Amino acid sequence: MENPIILHSFYWEMATGNYAEQFPEEKDLWLLLKQRAVEFKEIGFDYIWLPPANKGAGGQEDVGYGTYDLWDLGEFDQKGTVRTKYGNRAELEAAIAALHKQGLKVIYDAVLNHRLGADEKEQVELKDGSKAEVWTKFNFNGRNDKYSKLKLDWENFDGVDWNARTKQAGKFLFKTKEWDNSYEEDYLMGADLDYDNQEIRNDVISWGKWLVRELGFDGFRFDASKHVDNQLIYDFVEEVSQTAEKDLFFVGEAWENNPDTLIDYLNTVGQDRLTVFDFALRNIFVKLRDGQLDFRWLGDKGLVNQPDYQNRAVTFVDNHDTERDGENQYGTESIFRRKLQAYCYILMRKEGVPSIFWKDYYNSNLKDQLQNLITARKKFAYGDSYENETNDKNTYSYIRSGDEKHAGSGLVMLITQAVGDQLIEKEVNTGSPETKYYDFTANVKETVTTNADAVGNFKVKASEANGYSVWVKAAE
Repeated sequence: MENPIILHSFYWEMATGNYAEQFPEEKDLWLLLKQRAVEFKEIGFDYIWLPPANKGAGGQEDVGYGTYDLWDLGEFDQKGTVRTKYGNRAELEAAIAALHKQGLKVIYDAVLNHRLGADEKEQVELKDGSKAEVWTKFNFNGRNDKYSKLKLDWENFDGVDWNARTKQAGKFLFKTKEWDNSYEEDYLMGADLDYDNQEIRNDVISWGKWLVRELGFDGFRFDASKHVDNQLIYDFVEEVSQTAEKDLFFVGEAWENNPDTLIDYLNTVGQDRLTVFDFALRNIFVKLRDGQLDFRWLGDKGLVNQPDYQNRAVTFVDNHDTERDGENQYGTESIFRRKLQAYCYILMRKEGVPSIFWKDYYNSNLKDQLQNLITARKKFAYGDSYENETNDKNTYSYIRSGDEKHAGSGLVMLITQAVGDQLIEKEVNTGSPETKYYDFTANVKETVTTNADAVGNFKVKASEANGYSVWVKAAE
């Protein structure tokens, strides 16, 4: 797979409110993915990251992160519905088949930290010796033991966030339990799964194997992975991979803005097959958005720029958590300015696997520009890479040398946070003497021809909206 790209195929508000009116086709996402499978291939996507496809506590209103029953993919009447928010199991399987027919790979969003929507309460003793009434019995009556006979009760959990006996919220650890060995605090929400319990550990790993074997999934995204037991993540990747007849892709959501912390997380889990989302780089894009990034040091930022870890980074600009309407519970705002500069950076890079957010491609006014950048990545972003030594505080340039395998490949990328609509020039040695270049993005109309020493004066427009250019060789 050359220059792979992930499509993040959902967003938080999908099929709700104004989005339901403007994009009614998104109500049945599995049907829509099947319908657009050929389109996705033509666009240039390689991986399609699906939302959690299992039954959530909120029934058809659940985005998927309120996990009730992992084994119910829209097949059983549970939580007041057979289908999930996105459709039923048959529609899901049809979508996967259509995507596979186009050579696309499909990633499952695995929510393994917690369960919500218990069927019954239980009386338990807490670590401090007090009594509690907790929602921890999961009977899965609608499934009637199909696929898995395991029912859940308090022994499958470490603790909960609600004591129905005292009607108090908090963090309640059960008497015989300890929190799991996760990278960050084990407890996040709901009924927290106890991965020291061999029953639940085996059930979850068996579920992962089943998704690959029976549904054909090609990889997993681990939700809130730094809150999940480290050994469970390691074993899940190891055991599911060993039984698969293909290479699988695994990416963890460890929300850390420091690249050293992301490295420490990867080393702590110790699973070489695991990649992580590059939140550290995305945090740099916040500075770019606000015009406060010093481009002279961009080459050191993010996991994608750390030696030995560059190709364990999944780069992105926004996702279903960072880009939400209204007040964001995560305390962050979307990259609402200079977004195309950020996408240009991740798509032209040699290292990392870039992810494109559905909301940016399909629901904003960025489709044409993003398509242009995707095409540039697929056609020209090959060969060795290096930063231009004349980069300054406001403007950055990056060169791909091209290779013999891809005729006409190689590029010069410029991005800027400057404003004012003037053209900013950078002297760049492309390695290609006396070669004519044009801006593939069409943000700059004129052409550039390098001299006998392969040096040319390449330009970028000082503009929030169009402050990026990808210069490629003109056809002879």
